Amino acid sequence: MRRTMVMLMMAAFSGLFISASVFAQGSKIAVADMEQIFKEYYKTKVADANLRKQAEVFKEYAEKLNDSLVKLQDEFKKLRDDAQNIALSDVERENKRLAAQDKYRQMKEKEDEFKQYSTDKQGVLRNQYEDQRAKLLDEIKNVIQRKAVAEGYDVVLDSSGKTLNNIPSIIYFKSAMDLTDVVIKEINLPAKEKFQEVMDKAPKDAKDTKDSKTEKKENK
Repeated sequence: MRRTMVMLMMAAFSGLFISASVFAQGSKIAVADMEQIFKEYYKTKVADANLRKQAEVFKEYAEKLNDSLVKLQDEFKKLRDDAQNIALSDVERENKRLAAQDKYRQMKEKEDEFKQYSTDKQGVLRNQYEDQRAKLLDEIKNVIQRKAVAEGYDVVLDSSGKTLNNIPSIIYFKSAMDLTDVVIKEINLPAKEKFQEVMDKAPKDAKDTKDSKTEKKENK
C-alpha cells in the first residue's frame, strides 16, 4: 500500500514537473474537450444508432429463446407433477416421469443456449463499441493534430480529463486557447456538405415545401 502511494505521488510530481517545464519554455498551448467533441461528432451518433439497432436484433432473438425456455419450464413442471399424481396408474406415472426427465434435459439445454447467446452477444456489442470508439478518437486526434501544427501549438491538453481525486485536470484556461468548437465544426463539415448535396439533388417541389415551412416559422 505504501509503495503504491509513493508511486502515485511520484507520478503526480512528475506530471507537475513536465507541466512546469512546458510553461517555462514558453510553449504555445491549447485545450480541447475530447468528451464533448466525441459526443457531438456525427459519426459517433451514426455508430451509436447502428449499435442500438444491432442490440435490438440480439434482444429480439434472446426474447424468443427466453420464451422457449419458459415454455419448457412450464411443460417440465406439469410432467413432474403428473408423475407424482396418485390418481394416475403406475404405468402412466412412469411414462410421465420419463417424459419429465427428457423435458428437463431439453430445458437445461435451452437454458445453456440462452446464457451462452447472451454472453456472446454482449461481448460482440462491447467489442464493436470499443473498436468504433478507438477509430473515431483517432480521427478526432488527427484533426486536432493537423490544426495544432497549422496554428503553431506545441501542446494540446484534454480539458475533459479528471485527476485521481475526480477534480478537473485543468482548473482554468483562456477561452482563446479552447479548440473544442472549432474542431467540432471541422469534423462535422462532411455531414453538412452531404446534407446540402442531398438538398441540391432533391425535387424542386420538396425544396419549395421546406422553404415554405421555414417561412411560416419565421412569420410566427
